[in-house]
Amino acid sequence: MVLVTLSMHPRGLAPVEAAKAWYLKTQAKKSWSEIRSMTQNAQGKTPSVNACRNAVVRMKTAKARGKAVPATKYANCGRDPLLTADDERKVVDFVKKWRAKRFCVCSHIRAELKLKCSARTVGRCLNRHGYFWRAVAKKAPLKPQDIASRKAFVEKYGQHTPEWWENNLNLVLDGVTLTKAPQGLTGRKKHAAQSIGFMWMRQGEKMDPKLHTYNRYGVQQGQKVPLWGGFTGGGRFTLRLWTARPKMTKEEWAKQIPALKRAVDEAGEMRDPNKKAKVWMDNERFLKNPGKYKAAGLLAINFPTNSGDINPIETVWAWLRRDLAKREFEDLKEDSVITASQFKQRAAQILQSYSVPETGEQYSKLSKLVRGMRNRLAKCENNKFGPCGK
Repeated sequence: MVLVTLSMHPRGLAPVEAAKAWYLKTQAKKSWSEIRSMTQNAQGKTPSVNACRNAVVRMKTAKARGKAVPATKYANCGRDPLLTADDERKVVDFVKKWRAKRFCVCSHIRAELKLKCSARTVGRCLNRHGYFWRAVAKKAPLKPQDIASRKAFVEKYGQHTPEWWENNLNLVLDGVTLTKAPQGLTGRKKHAAQSIGFMWMRQGEKMDPKLHTYNRYGVQQGQKVPLWGGFTGGGRFTLRLWTARPKMTKEEWAKQIPALKRAVDEAGEMRDPNKKAKVWMDNERFLKNPGKYKAAGLLAINFPTNSGDINPIETVWAWLRRDLAKREFEDLKEDSVITASQFKQRAAQILQSYSVPETGEQYSKLSKLVRGMRNRLAKCENNKFGPCGK
């Protein structure tokens, strides 16, 4: 007979109830919800799933060892540690390298390092070494000068009608770094892990901007594919520049400016040929070259600083990432890998699909973004010119 000693936490299971839970799980093969309904905690109430699971685990451990389970902390429980000093060093080194990636969770660390322990043991190991699983801070608050520039922009353009935006948003452009999934299965699984909301942090690191920033898409592994693209007020995605790297010098970008003019001309939406086409863009330093734009017959207009929520093409990039991820999931199921050129062609096809109205719709998705600029700026104003999402 195995004696089990359990700490009597008010929400924990008493020894008799713990033994009952162990029998229902291991012998009767009941689900956790069924076990909850058939057992009681120390308060005589229905226990939580975690309480039932902890009781079953402790019963299994006691049965395997043939002695009582002491109601003490793991460090003083008398068992040999499941992680050796070398194992702990590997866990910490893994976290130092990958902690800014979404797949750096306990279960993945255990599988990646082939550890013979539970995910909770990995977590305790990291806690002992000063790492804790904490929520990643959102974007830092806007500075007063950012608020002022946003307010000025909204006051200048906020009252224009959808028709005005269709005629004057001649080209809105921005850059994005897409990621083609790697070939290996493990790498592709890492590539698919997105939305970094938590990470391992040490004390005092929560608001350190050099360590991390909130990334709604995740830090993906694979081949980086930079793209500079743009669409017109008529809802046509006419500009696609596949560049060697996302950031360029002013001289390198100046060589791309004629392509912007061709993108405007290709749309054929300019009613007055003597009027300069308005090109709307962010505040990257290498983009600011008014003389080159003027020589090409263009008028550059910058969105406010730190205002991705105002720039409508940021919404397009969110759509594109989502749709590329869906296609990648299909490739993963079929065990197929596409080339870099095929990846670019796929992205181009997806972007073009946003220019076509869906069945029964009058406007395409891009046209709706253009016509919705007034509402977008009104939302910014209602939020006191602070961040209002994309």
